[in-house]
Amino acid sequence: MMICAARRRPNNFKGMAQLFDAASYLAANPDVAKAIEEGRMSSAWRHFVNWGFREERTGVPDEVRNQVRAVMEASLILPPVNLISRVHGTPDAAGFEQVGKTIALDIYLAVHAVLSLDKPLRILDFGCGCGRVLRSMSEIAPLATIEGSDIDEQAIGWCRETFREEVRHGRFHFTVNLDAPPIAFPTDTFDLIYVVSVFTHLPEDLQLKWLGELERIAKPGAILAMSTSGDRLIRKHLTEENGRLLDEKGFYYFPYGSTEGLPDYYQAAWHTPSYIAKVWSKYFEILEHIPAGIAGHQDLVLCRKR
Repeated sequence: MMICAARRRPNNFKGMAQLFDAASYLAANPDVAKAIEEGRMSSAWRHFVNWGFREERTGVPDEVRNQVRAVMEASLILPPVNLISRVHGTPDAAGFEQVGKTIALDIYLAVHAVLSLDKPLRILDFGCGCGRVLRSMSEIAPLATIEGSDIDEQAIGWCRETFREEVRHGRFHFTVNLDAPPIAFPTDTFDLIYVVSVFTHLPEDLQLKWLGELERIAKPGAILAMSTSGDRLIRKHLTEENGRLLDEKGFYYFPYGSTEGLPDYYQAAWHTPSYIAKVWSKYFEILEHIPAGIAGHQDLVLCRKR
């Protein structure tokens, strides 16, 4: 029976106590276990985040139940339709909000194993856009100072105006960064950096430059949670030749068209786990690779600065 997304974890991985135990949840909720076994549900965690907490399902620690409820039931200010579409791909406001909350909780679940989020941390949302994930992360990490950075000046302007009280009190900061490094943060600044739907769109040379820059601004021992598009998302759409190229290199960059408000190089990029293990490990220690660990779609790569 599949009880959760597959997770690749090094043998020397040492983390905190497990936050959510899929086996306990499924033992307490056999109908969910059956749905997963039959392929109607992807994982125990995905069920609890989307439905289980509202249904008062058992087999979950109170800390997790309370955190999921606080995030998923929070009332958020929505950005204008063009910014929603730029991030979400469609003008669906409800979907935009749901996915943003889900991503924040997925990061919470993965990061908790190695970093407590109830401390006064410095957190960077690199590629924050219009704050879709950032607002929920502020609920999850209530003592943190959160910096949002993006190349999208319109999105950053909306964040500064919408969250002006948080900015005034020093809780949030928003920065427009250039297309390529350097970024205007000192070396060894952040305890946690998360990067969602950025490396899924950049050409390889630009990705490597940003990996090096994120290594610079992360504190020693800092945690990074970064999303990639796994090869399973593209494999069936590739020609035989392009599939061979992806297999040989482990990375595939495909120009699919332009996105309003974003640069021309912002296209589509896919990574295999072997590529991540070989290339990204030059910059960070790879702690875990979770297929579909971001909203049941993109992979989540959990890293630590050495």
